[in-house]
This record gives sequence, structure tokens and C-alpha cells, in this order.
Amino acid sequence: MLDEELPTVFDALNEYFRLKGKFENDNKVIKKKIINNQTLSKREKRTEFLKLRPKCVNCKRPSKLGTIFTISFYPDNDTDNGYRKFKASCGDLSDPCNLNIEIDIGKYESIEQLMNDMRNDINDSKNEIIIDKNNLLFGLVTTETAIENFDTNKSYINSLTSLYEKYLDEWNKVVDNQTKNDELEETLIQSYQAIAEIKQCINKMNENNDVQFAVDAANIYHNTLHPLLKKIRTLKYSVNYVYNDENTDNCKLIQLKYGINDILVTGFNNKLVAYDIGLKAKKPQNKKPLLIIESDESNDKEEKEEEEEPKFKISIKESQNIPTKLFDEPIIGKGKDGIEWNEPKYKYLWSKLPPKLKDVFKLNIDWMKEFMNKCVNEQIKHGPNWNGCKLITPPNIIIPPRKVNEQYDFGVTIYNTLFNKLPKSLQDTYLTFYKEDPTTKRKDYKQLEEELNRLVERELDFGRGFF
Repeated sequence: MLDEELPTVFDALNEYFRLKGKFENDNKVIKKKIINNQTLSKREKRTEFLKLRPKCVNCKRPSKLGTIFTISFYPDNDTDNGYRKFKASCGDLSDPCNLNIEIDIGKYESIEQLMNDMRNDINDSKNEIIIDKNNLLFGLVTTETAIENFDTNKSYINSLTSLYEKYLDEWNKVVDNQTKNDELEETLIQSYQAIAEIKQCINKMNENNDVQFAVDAANIYHNTLHPLLKKIRTLKYSVNYVYNDENTDNCKLIQLKYGINDILVTGFNNKLVAYDIGLKAKKPQNKKPLLIIESDESNDKEEKEEEEEPKFKISIKESQNIPTKLFDEPIIGKGKDGIEWNEPKYKYLWSKLPPKLKDVFKLNIDWMKEFMNKCVNEQIKHGPNWNGCKLITPPNIIIPPRKVNEQYDFGVTIYNTLFNKLPKSLQDTYLTFYKEDPTTKRKDYKQLEEELNRLVERELDFGRGFF
């Protein structure tokens, strides 16, 4: 049975495509090196291609297949609507790792197309009733047959009409939502009033030669008109983005009243069948036993505690005061909150993290692994002089951020949310936190990273990581 803490179906699907993209990009890099190697002939390049053994994205072991990603389509049957099955597994068929993703996604159809099909079916049934009536008048069918056909078609039309009305309601909510239209009209009126106030301030400034009216006009625009214009844009268009045409170097503003996702529906219950990622460490074979310090008492309870508690067990390197490094991979889908670790220090650190931070880490596994590895090994390295862990910057963060539709995009949701909530003046101040090399003009945004990390720490109740 799947754990309640597992990701949603669409989060799992995003992870599937992220792993698939990483696998394909890694292979492209290797192939490009061979293609661009000018010292090799075409025959030698072909030989090198045949030697390629891609690595699994999970266990990093090379094999003939690397990682197997498949998408299978299953057509409609008597019990289920058509659906697609997304699967990912290790390519080492003789000794596969634990990678196992299996997701069932239903076939999506347009509400508009479904409504057209239902209208056609209703008209066909009505035509059949008319044909049966004419056949009865001319004695081509018996009364009993005509009544039976009429009852069948009537029942079918009633059920189809009821379903059609439900789809029509959903269609109107997206395409012609009266509540949204009323709100849009009210917002437009408010914007016209704000524009009239700004014009009045400009006229008074020209008449009285008083700069204060210009300040008032700017305040009205910033505090009233600008938020209203953003609201109008959102109410009028569900899709707003700028498309950069690389062929012509032109930018195009794309605005659509509704997006494709808004009008798609499925009758299939999407399912996350299996979700196991993150390499699980295997038990080492033929390795020397650890040096164990035992207490004088040796009853069964104490022996069990010695196996579970790391402080009673040290490695030979630790006994020589040589710091060791620990590396562990999260086991996704295990543990009470959906994440489990093999190493005791990792387990203990994870148990001390605040729930908010855990929830964010579950959406960014690479960030979680880097933080856990760094924090645990810093504690081992510094020992009694350790000052706790700081929150590190996510590996996929974008600094400086991109700006899309008046919103800053750092590539990480929690950073986007916190930064875009800040006042505009404070955002502008943060974006000046960099050092510029006078020679290369390259900007170092380390100070901005640290300030953003502090914002996230406060938001997620992290503070400093001591364990």
C-alpha cells in the first residue's frame, strides 16, 4: 500500500520527466564529446558509440540500457477508460537497483469535443424516435416494438442530457463565468476612477505649479491603479506569457482567455502505482567488522541498544582520531513522513528538522541530499567546535532571477513566493547585493544568496541546525 506521505500523481509525473531529461542530457553530453573529437575517423566514432554504456540515473552504474523509461497506452475496455502507463526502472536487468516509478494517467479529452459528441448522440436518438414513429404509422413495426424503442431512446436522451448540462456548467465556468465577468466589470470601473483621479492631479499640478500633485498622482498609480490593472489582466486572460522567437529575435505577447488544461477532463482515476527513488545502500560484503566498545553488562537488552545507538560503535579510523565522511541517500516512500535514511546520524538529523522544511525538501530531492550530506559531515569534521548548520542554496536556483509578468523567478518555489511578497523597494535593494569584478564585470551574488537563505530559514522555522 502506498504511504500517505508519497507525492501526488502529478508531482511523481514531474519527477519521472525530470529523471528522463537528466538521463537523456547526460547521454547527449557523452555523445557530443565523441562527435566533436576531430582525432577520430567516422569508423572510430562508430566504434566508440557501440561501446557506450549509459549510467542509471539512480545507482549510476553503467549497463546496456542505463535506465528504462517506457510509456504504454491501454485502450478503453469494459471496466476502464483508456490510460497511459509511465514506468521507470534500472537498466541493469541482472541486478537492478530499487528505482521503480509506475504511474497510470487517464486519457484527457476536451470538454468542447465531448459536448459536440453528446449533442450528435442526442440528435441521432431523436431521429430514431421519429423514424420509429413513421414506421408505426405505415405499419412497418408493431406498437410494442415502437414503444420499446421509444422508452430506450428516451431514457438514453435523459441521461445524456443530464450529463451534457454538467459539462455545460463546467464549460461556462471557464469560458463565460458570470461571476468573473461581474468582477471584471467592477474592476474596470474602479480603474477608470483611478485614471480620472490621476488626470485631475496632473491638471491641478499644471494650474498651480505644485509638484505635490505629481507625487499624489504617482501614489495613486502605484497603490491603486497598478494592482487594478494586474487584476484586470488576470480576470481577462487565464494564460499570460511572452514568447521569444529565436528565429526572428522578436518577442510576442501571448494572452488567452483560457488554457488547454482548463478545458480538459478525464473519466479515469489517475493512480500512483509505485514510487521508489533514491538509491538504497546495500549491505557491504566481506568487510572488516567495526571496532566495538562494549559495556560490562551484557544482557540481551543492552546488546540490542548497542546495535541501534551509534555512540557505542566506532570505526577503526575514528579510534585513531581521523575524521570520517558519511554519505547516505534518502529512501523515498519509507518512514513515517515518507523519507527514510540508513545512516543513524542522517536519521537523527532528519528527525530534528521542522516539518515545514521537510515538506519543501520533499519537492527538491537534490537540495535535500546536499543539505543533509553537508550538515552531517560538518558535525563530524568540527566535533565539539561545531556551530550548527546553515541552510544551503538549492542547486537549481537561478540567480540573478528571471522576471516574468512582473514576478521574479528563482527556479525554486519557496524562494519565488517569499521574494515576490516583499515590497518593491525592498526587492530592488536585495537585487543590488552583489560584488562586481572591475576587470571582467562579472557579478558575484553570494550576499544575495545568503540573505535569501535567511528569509527561507525564518519562513520554515529552521533557525540553526544543531543535532
